Amino acid sequence: MAELHDWVELGKDTISSLKAKDVTDLYALEWPETRKMLIADYQSKIDNDPRRLRRVVRTQSALLLGLARRLAPHRRLFFLIGFIGFFVSLASLLSEYRPHHSQFWPAMQVTATFMIMVVLLAMELIDKIKFRDELELARDLQADLIPKSPPQTNEYEIAAFNRIANTVGGDIYDFVPLPDGRVAVLFGDASGHGMAAGLVMAVAHAAWRTQLDVDPSPGAIISSLNRILCRTGGPRSFFSACYFLLERDGTFIATVAGHPQIAKIAGGKVIDRIGSGSYPLGVKPGMKWEELHGSLERGERLLFHSDGLTEARSASEKEFGDAHVETIVGWNPSASSSALVETLVGEWNLFTGGRPPEDDVSIAVIARR
Repeated sequence: MAELHDWVELGKDTISSLKAKDVTDLYALEWPETRKMLIADYQSKIDNDPRRLRRVVRTQSALLLGLARRLAPHRRLFFLIGFIGFFVSLASLLSEYRPHHSQFWPAMQVTATFMIMVVLLAMELIDKIKFRDELELARDLQADLIPKSPPQTNEYEIAAFNRIANTVGGDIYDFVPLPDGRVAVLFGDASGHGMAAGLVMAVAHAAWRTQLDVDPSPGAIISSLNRILCRTGGPRSFFSACYFLLERDGTFIATVAGHPQIAKIAGGKVIDRIGSGSYPLGVKPGMKWEELHGSLERGERLLFHSDGLTEARSASEKEFGDAHVETIVGWNPSASSSALVETLVGEWNLFTGGRPPEDDVSIAVIARR
């Protein structure tokens, strides 16, 4: 039978591709995260219950209730029917068991309720596959917005890294050499992560590219982005960003809107931090942001990073932090931009133990040659 052969091949493929780490992650990472999400609404009541047995019962009840609530209403009904029917049929099967007596009908009842659960699982799986395909398409479109190889100019050496937490991310960076020799730099982080953040990021990037052809000055760029984001985003859709316009002689004009400060590095030390507390874009229409003026001497660098880097946590819940970043910067004062980015990424991976990031992580280094 072709079906039997396919089952055998599927079993072989499953066994050959299964790794010990996959099983460990299922227990240590995937299940705790799933459990936390399902019982989130009842966690405080469970923790405050003084009786251990009641905490266990409440936890199991919260898991089932959390699962049922995430189903569509009609599927929720099938879930409850199947769940109740399975245990009723199983109890009937056990209570009516007698040697040499037929157990056909009780067994059929158990099988029928089990199949209801399997069909329900299949419908949820199909929905997930459709949604995944849409997310992968969005990811591919988004990947085209982030330069894989940053442009290089006679005056500036640029290196960057980006890793998203979900299928679609909210971080963006772009570097555009202008015809007059200047370099325009956008580095931003949309609120949250996932599809919503990706949409905000895409709108911000498109608006930036459009305004760049009209007027690349920071005042015009930031005002345009804020106006468009206020019209298109919701109250929770904002964009933390910094924009730098670098001149050929090393001077620059910048605006920082709700983004982590940019580190200015010389001789392996952070000698300045550019930007301070301010509103991100897309929160209030008509707002103004300060234009910051500065310069890069030969060999000095600017380090940009999203908060996903400094807020990354180790297995012991310790944050990566700005101090750790400054320490890494000092290891090799003469490192190239790409070498510094690679070192930061390597230390971040070691610090988190290679776990998937909880937030998007982006890093960029711009050095004046």
